[in-house]
This record gives sequence, structure tokens and C-alpha cells, in this order.
Amino acid sequence: MIERPAWAEVDTAAIRENIRRIAARLSPGVRVCAVVKADGYGHGAVAVAGVALEAGASMLAVAIVNEAVELRAAGFVCPILVMGPAEACDAARIVDYGLDATVYDLAAARALSDAAVSAASRSAAEPRAAAKAGIHLKIDTGMRRVGCEPSDAAGLAVAISALPGARLAGVFSHFATADAEDLGFARAQRERFETALAAIRAAGVDPGIRHLANSAAAIRMPEAGFDMVRLGIAMYGLKPSADRAWEVELQPALSLRTRVSMVKEIAAGESVGYGRRFCAARKSRIATLPLGYADGWPRALSGRVSVLVRGERAPLVGSVCMDQCMLDVTDVPGVAAGDEVLLYGTPELPADEIAAALGTINYEVACLVGKRVPRVYLPRG
Repeated sequence: MIERPAWAEVDTAAIRENIRRIAARLSPGVRVCAVVKADGYGHGAVAVAGVALEAGASMLAVAIVNEAVELRAAGFVCPILVMGPAEACDAARIVDYGLDATVYDLAAARALSDAAVSAASRSAAEPRAAAKAGIHLKIDTGMRRVGCEPSDAAGLAVAISALPGARLAGVFSHFATADAEDLGFARAQRERFETALAAIRAAGVDPGIRHLANSAAAIRMPEAGFDMVRLGIAMYGLKPSADRAWEVELQPALSLRTRVSMVKEIAAGESVGYGRRFCAARKSRIATLPLGYADGWPRALSGRVSVLVRGERAPLVGSVCMDQCMLDVTDVPGVAAGDEVLLYGTPELPADEIAAALGTINYEVACLVGKRVPRVYLPRG
């Protein structure tokens, strides 16, 4: 039983199959890091992490320390990379929970080293305390978001390796346009990354795990796999970009569903919802759904999309409320309270359609699904 008649179904078999299909394109020995930040892109981080590791992933990645702590509390002992910048205030927790941290300046690396030295001096009864902090040096090869300059990478790698409480566990960067039709800029980023890696090796430092490819690059540029790829959006069966055809057929894992809570007839000229944004042009049947913008079904969708009930399309009418929304089911015979409604997540009604209506990307649609929407994990296949 689920606690409310609105839920997100997550097909764990689809996640496994997506990982398998993408991994099959990689060179032998290239590892998979499963990115489960933002609560597993809305799919549930703990559940997805377990599925991904069973499917062959060897590392997990998150954005912030709290997300990693949640995984450790759930019993995951595998390497976990915090991809967001390591703040000095988080250094002790990063070390205590045995996490790998992202660094692109020496000050952050020193804070982690100091925390590791301090942890090592504590009682041996604290098994989580790491001997050295695992650091992944991030290089900005063109994203221009965070990361050190490629020309500074070798010097930083040398300095990090010399710190008493730190070890250089990896070096990475991030593609900006691997999902675009033109891969010219992505190839230039790869060249900058390789140049920086060569300089690090020339300085006598082992770069550790080299990783550059995100989902789009893992599919389209397997030659950029290096030691590991980071699978995010594609692992969940969503296209990295809706603007092109993709070389791997992905299976969407998440579908958002609810049930009709009430159906009523209204007369021509009557209005529905806040602001009277919809007025019936004819005698109509209106179905109310127990789900709204607090659940990740945005108000901006009001009057702009249709959903599936009894296998037929029904338009969303009136303003989406915080906890409820309404459909015009006049043209769908027999709709009654209790009928299941699909909001998105199948080939007939993909998340990309909702994203297009919102003027955004499928990443955001999945991440919007709120915590109060229960996840139901099904091994559908």
C-alpha cells in the first residue's frame, strides 16, 4: 500500500538495462560512476544507488556532503565522490565519512589534509576516520563553471600530493556540449584535458582515476572514457538532449501517476479553479487529481498539457493548485473516481513533452518530483 493516491513508479530493470547498454559501448576496463545527486534525479538516491552498483557501477557521485552522508547511513561502503566544491566547514565530515572530495584550489586541499591529520590522531575506535583525504582535482577545460585552469593543474597536483593528510585520488573535468550535434568544442575540451594530464604525469604525479565523460559523452564519445565515465541522466532512461537522435535506445525509469479523486459535471459558462482561468464552452465533466505543484507538477503547466486516463488524452484545465489539479474528461467516456492517470514517463507521454511545455529540460522535470510523492520500485523490465 502507498500512503497517498499519487506516486512515482521507478522501473529498476530499466536502470539496469540503461547502464548495461551504455557500458557495452565503452572500452574494456572503463568503470562506471553512478551519479545519484538530487535524490537520484528524483528517482530516489538510496534505491537507485543499490540498483546501479548491482548493475556494475563501482562508484557513486553526489553534489553535496549531505547527500553522501545519506548514502553512508543507508549502508553504502563504496567510494562516493562529492562533486560540488569542498568547503572548509565540510572537511571534517568528508574525512569522517570516508568521502572523496572535489578540489580546484590549494586552500580546500589543505583544509581536507588538516581534517585527515586530526582524524588520524583520534581514537582508533572511530573506524570511519580515513588515513588520508581522497581528493579529485577538477580542471576547467571549457565549462567555465568551476575548476582550475589546465595550466595550473600540474602544480596543484604536486602540491596536493605533498600534503600529509591528502592523496590525489583522481583528476576530472566536465563537458559543456557533448549533447550537441557538433562535437567540435567537446573534442577541444578532451584535448585540453589530455594536455593537463600529461603535464601532471611529467611532474611525477599519478593522476589517479581520470574521468571526463558524462552521459552524453559516454554514448557519443566512448574514446573519452579514460578510466571512468559518470552516468547521470541516461542511466535513468532520459535523453541528454531532446534535440537529436541518440545512438542508444534508453528506457525511461520514472513515471508519475495518480488517481482521480472526484468527477463532477459543470454547465457551459462555469469556471474551474483559482482565477477562473478555464471557462467551459459546453457542458463538461471535470476530474480532480490529488497532486499539485508542491508535488513537482508545476503551476506553469496549467492549460498547457494533456495527460492519459483510460488510455485517452485529457487536457489539464484551470490553475494547478498546491495539492490538486483538474482535467477536462468530457471526451473520455466512463472516467470515475479511482481511475489511474499517467502524467508522464512512458513512450506515449514522455517527460520530454512536459519539459517542452515548461520550456526546460527533462532533468528538471524528474528532479521536481517532491519528497512527499512516494516512490514505488518495480522490477518491470
